[in-house]
Amino acid sequence: MEPKKDLGKLARKEIRIYSQLPMNYQLIFNDGRQGEVISTLTKDISTGGILFESDRVIPLDAKVKITLSLPGAARNIEAISKIVRVEEVEFKEQYNIGVMFVDIGPQDSAELLKLVEHLDIIHVLDFAVKNNASDIHLSCNMSPIMRINDRLIKMDLFPLRKDDLRNMIYSILSREQIAIFERTKELDLAFSPSSEERFRVNVHQQMGNVEAAFRVVPNESCTVEALKLPEVVKNLALLKKGIVIIGGPTGSGKTTTLSAMVDLINNTREAVVISLEKPIEYIHQNKKSIIKQREIGIDTASFAAGFQSALRQDPDVIVVGEMSDRETISTAIIAAETGHLVLSSLHAPDTAQLFDRMLGVFPADQQRLIAQQLSRCFEGAVVQILLPAKMIHGRIVATEVLVATDAVKNMIRSMNFSGLASIVKTGAKYGMHLMEDDIKSLCDKGLIDIDVYMSYVKE
Repeated sequence: MEPKKDLGKLARKEIRIYSQLPMNYQLIFNDGRQGEVISTLTKDISTGGILFESDRVIPLDAKVKITLSLPGAARNIEAISKIVRVEEVEFKEQYNIGVMFVDIGPQDSAELLKLVEHLDIIHVLDFAVKNNASDIHLSCNMSPIMRINDRLIKMDLFPLRKDDLRNMIYSILSREQIAIFERTKELDLAFSPSSEERFRVNVHQQMGNVEAAFRVVPNESCTVEALKLPEVVKNLALLKKGIVIIGGPTGSGKTTTLSAMVDLINNTREAVVISLEKPIEYIHQNKKSIIKQREIGIDTASFAAGFQSALRQDPDVIVVGEMSDRETISTAIIAAETGHLVLSSLHAPDTAQLFDRMLGVFPADQQRLIAQQLSRCFEGAVVQILLPAKMIHGRIVATEVLVATDAVKNMIRSMNFSGLASIVKTGAKYGMHLMEDDIKSLCDKGLIDIDVYMSYVKE
């Protein structure tokens, strides 16, 4: 699928973007004479005017001629402007001068609009959403890239320079978030430019350049039915206690599945649900349940700290965005053993490696004890991947399901997972199935292409 070529006009009026570009200005006197040419840099630019810094005061309503150099433009643009703002810069002998264009040619206006669209991150994100993109990548010296149906497609915008890209990304961050990023060089957050759009954002640095990846989050939490998840997922979500784990690689929809399970609980059960997330993606409104969503780094210091605190908040269900460290896993097991339902995610390609990952974070002399505890409270796992769909745009989920039968619990207790695949393959009456069998089923139903099946299933 190719994206729509026409980026369209900005729906919002007077979008102002932060960008430092070289410019000149000249005062125009009442008799038509022009003053000296003074060079400076822009601070803010919109289609209707510019804010720049000057070392001298310019009277309000005075006319100036602006000459501006735009990246990617074949020539400078010119505009006759009027001074509408003069503001002293704190701690500096400088002034912010705001001008409004009163006379600008149509070609120059079009060039300016193109720049504003190019550097307006909201416009870029809006365009990606309208083209059904799942992800947007902002990289230095490249045009914005969208992932559409697993293809990387370049937007029809000129490449982002280093400073412009940093300014674009920083424009959606708070001062505190910028400080955290500049200290750690990593930042995860959720961003909602409007009530209709929400994104999971990762800001990172690459060869000294500030870059970002955006994941489009659906406006409303998906249901188990809408995601075409197996029926057993409902049974696991409505348990009263134990640990249920959603596994899979990065970008496989684990957070979406957890959200669908919380949505099911919210609609069918009176429960207090404490959800620890980094960042918060899907926002749940209280229905039958009370949903408390706490963001790591904002509402609590860490998953482990938030988990321990959650146990004192009268929870029925605790959702942990990711079990990645010893303390979080240990607390999850204790919570499950004391009568809570714990839903969490873990990076693992199959159910056997899921247990290896959980037990592997503990010292060897502790693993046997943890395995025994886990065998008592483990209830089930769903490992999933997303595959390109054949009949519809987008992707479709393939799953491997493990349910805690006596045989499974014995295997966890003994820490011998070599026969786990056999138990899953023969456990259809409990709702279990292997990933390969589910992918084959999707192919037989015509939901994925044969080449997709062949690329994922081992011969």
